[in-house]
Amino acid sequence: MKSLILFVTAIVFVSPALAETATREILAAAMASDHPVIVAARDSAGTIDVESGIDVKVAGADEIVDIGSITKTVTAIAVLHLIEDMGMTTQATLSQLLPNVPQDKAEITLHQLLTHTSGIIESTGDDEEKLSRSAFLERVFEAPLDAEPGAVHSYSNAGYSILAAIIELQSGLDYEGYLIERVIPKGLDPIGYGRAYDQDRSIISKRLWLTGYQRLHVAEASWGGSAPGWNLVGNGGLVTTAEGFLSFWAAFLDGEIVGEDYVAAALVPHVDEGEGDTFYGYGLVVESLDDGGLLFWHDGGNDIFSAEWRHHTSSGTTFFSAGTGESAFEAMASIVKNIRS
Repeated sequence: MKSLILFVTAIVFVSPALAETATREILAAAMASDHPVIVAARDSAGTIDVESGIDVKVAGADEIVDIGSITKTVTAIAVLHLIEDMGMTTQATLSQLLPNVPQDKAEITLHQLLTHTSGIIESTGDDEEKLSRSAFLERVFEAPLDAEPGAVHSYSNAGYSILAAIIELQSGLDYEGYLIERVIPKGLDPIGYGRAYDQDRSIISKRLWLTGYQRLHVAEASWGGSAPGWNLVGNGGLVTTAEGFLSFWAAFLDGEIVGEDYVAAALVPHVDEGEGDTFYGYGLVVESLDDGGLLFWHDGGNDIFSAEWRHHTSSGTTFFSAGTGESAFEAMASIVKNIRS
């Protein structure tokens, strides 16, 4: 693992120029979206700056946002925590971790699930469906594989929900409980579903056909009005604050959640996403920059809400955006443009 450890230590170089401008000029430019948006940054010194154009019921509150498929970053870190805690490896197979796994899926590994190379189908249904864990596993196990395990990168929401099921069955805790009680360091804003949610602080959707032309909070718009079903658990729909995610990511990078070998393993560009310019690690994308640095990132959205984070290795700065529609993507595009200019 020496090469992996060296990889981690190489990312802490700080560019003073970016560090001086990131929390003001870059965030101010990103706020110039056509739609209200939250943008935030955490610099290499640990300073967090959150700028918000989104109104919630409680004045001055930290807004609760749907982080969409950024949930996969959180789930991957939780799986690494489980692996370390239980003395497993990323080569553990479904047949070792779950009951009643059919033969065609028995040898799928945690590594393949984490990197979207398992061949598992993309989804088993709509996000809002009230599907139990057992019914979800039955569906995904009955479905034919999209590809031979390990053969190609094929994005799979269902694969990450399988990881959430593994967390539950191996730890004896529900997925959200494992995150809040075991993974997220004490004192940070929670990341979760019902236990992290506060409707008075939730961002609200725009009026569009997906919500019956009503303005809805996250629970109604993303979860269908109650606790998320298993088409969503582990792969999407987690909620937190901007500061909550930034602090969680920093704690992971700093080795406060798992050891440095596991941090390093997550950041490796394990598989080409298909175009030769971005690669998937564990729950995150790895992209090279012209300055010799890297971007680690993930985004997520359901056409109602959007969110994105990017960690710029040359400066040690992490950026986060969230909003309605595609406003988070628009804001992050502005941030990335300013990073690269």
